[in-house]
Amino acid sequence: MTRRSSIAPIPPGALDLAGDAVRRRRLLQGRMLERIERGGYEEIIPPTFEYAEVFVRAGGDEVADHLIRFLDLDGQLLALRYDFTASVARLAATKLSDRPTPLRLSYAGKVFRQDPAREGRRPREILQVGAELLGAEGAAADVEVVRLALELVRCADVREFQLNLGHAGALAAALAALAPDQRAEARRLIDRKDAAGLAAIGGGGEGGGVLQALPFVIGRREALDRAARLAPDATGAMDRLRAIDAALTDEERRHVVYDFGEVRGLDYYTGVHFEIFAAGAGAAVGAGGRYDDLVARFGRPLPAVGLALNLDALADALP
Repeated sequence: MTRRSSIAPIPPGALDLAGDAVRRRRLLQGRMLERIERGGYEEIIPPTFEYAEVFVRAGGDEVADHLIRFLDLDGQLLALRYDFTASVARLAATKLSDRPTPLRLSYAGKVFRQDPAREGRRPREILQVGAELLGAEGAAADVEVVRLALELVRCADVREFQLNLGHAGALAAALAALAPDQRAEARRLIDRKDAAGLAAIGGGGEGGGVLQALPFVIGRREALDRAARLAPDATGAMDRLRAIDAALTDEERRHVVYDFGEVRGLDYYTGVHFEIFAAGAGAAVGAGGRYDDLVARFGRPLPAVGLALNLDALADALP
């Protein structure tokens, strides 16, 4: 008699959740969607899979290797949802193209990503809640999204958390002064906080001093003054951050840190961008920012700003 083989374990990066782990996530999801709805955001449910081109068009060619892809019966290349923002942009430019702006859209569900360089060492499915504000380009829209992000983290009963806020324009002039290959290397060095490497690549040329100093500026309101002195060509970025700071309450400002050394996602973001960190969480619990060029890639030019919270990381931070 042939013995049946045992059932294989789940694939690397997949998650089995039960008991308290499920209850924590559903509690967070419910609280956050309720708060987002009170802000006038309409929940949407985009498909779990789309044509792979949707995510590549939104995020660039480098996204392709991070998609979980498969072929449809007609030979079209599909992908599991890499992020919600691409689907929101496509939806705003197509099915919702006759809607007046601003559009306030929200969502909840899983995104699916893989990292070939770190296979099996990070989750390939992430439960998210998020919101996107499309068709509003002023500082008031940035403030609305930053404020919403802070309130959503409070919904999780997390008291110790920090929102690291920067602006894509802060380093734009200094990076643009470099050759393309140097630009990529500079961003890698900034991400690693490699001061010696940046000093070598800056070489004293145009923007070199900015690259050597600005990425290491991080702090409260006083950091804005220091950054403005270091990067006189980035007045637009600094003015926007000052406008946001002025609009925040003292309690909100207590959780905000200005960080000019964050360069991940600068090809995607066109203005403010942020990450959220919480005590007890092993990874960032949220991120967001302004992406004014993205919706136009689907045929409808619209300024946009949004956020997404990682409920898996937040659930780990709960008492």
